[in-house]
Amino acid sequence: MKIETKGLAGSSRSTRIRKTLLIAVVSVLVVVVCVAGYSVISLYNSLRSINPNANATRSALNLRERVNVLVIGVDSRATNDPGRSDSIMLIGLDPASHTMSVMSIPRDSRVNIPGHGYDKINATTNSDYFSDGGIDLLEKTVEAMIPGIKINYYVKANFAGFEQVVDALGGVTINVEKAMYYKAEDTLIDLKPGIQHMDGKTALEYARFRMDAIGDFGSSNGEELGRVVRQKTLLKAIVAQTTSLRNVWKLPPVIRAVENAVVTDFLPNDMLRIALAFKNTTDKEVTTIPFPGVPGYVGATSYVIPDLDALRSKIAPLFSSLAPSN
Repeated sequence: MKIETKGLAGSSRSTRIRKTLLIAVVSVLVVVVCVAGYSVISLYNSLRSINPNANATRSALNLRERVNVLVIGVDSRATNDPGRSDSIMLIGLDPASHTMSVMSIPRDSRVNIPGHGYDKINATTNSDYFSDGGIDLLEKTVEAMIPGIKINYYVKANFAGFEQVVDALGGVTINVEKAMYYKAEDTLIDLKPGIQHMDGKTALEYARFRMDAIGDFGSSNGEELGRVVRQKTLLKAIVAQTTSLRNVWKLPPVIRAVENAVVTDFLPNDMLRIALAFKNTTDKEVTTIPFPGVPGYVGATSYVIPDLDALRSKIAPLFSSLAPSN
């Protein structure tokens, strides 16, 4: 009888232990689910905050076609300063092949701005320069310059915010092609050649450096030279850096940085759909495309003169809205 009692007692203790372990496991799972749920909700709310019109627009995202995004870096120096576009990139996303095509548009490109005639493209976003200046005018100008393409979305960032985003990513690794030095009253750029891991401030210095014989844009034998090349190099480095961050646990600090730095017309759900479509894309799937143009003067003003025939015949097909390749 005693033996049976011990057996029952042992069985009871074993049951209690199993129940305790089960409760512990369930508790851990609940915590995990709650934290993940909080991260997703926080992510969604952050994405909503960077689109001022998120409540007033409906999704137009079509993942059966190429999606073109204008990425604009603005050099505004004060709170109410609209700034000019210091860097402009056209990014074509192919959802079927999960690849990206990237073309930098030199800020000094001489373009026919709808309603205003010829001027530098970076003036389009400055409402102090044109009464209707802004992203919409820039999009119309790019679409007029490259006939047949459609700009689907834009992403705009100021440079202080850009630094925060790169820092939140943990920096980027770049092979600096040559020594870069520039000193002014409020600026010091002093980069040595070679592979180095950069924080946001240094990465921005690399991308903005143009104090050499080439400056913002140059070309030789069809090869692009100058700052626009560094901008595309930096974009590829950012794509490479994000591959280790594409899970819900590591995203919150990055999203918080993006929230403070970026304005876009992407809807939150559409950003998540794009992120899922390109979640496995690496820098090897990013193709950089030279801008067809040459530096030159019109009157006394320095421009980059676009090759309109090449834009129409060679560039437009790369960013057309036709169904992407399988």
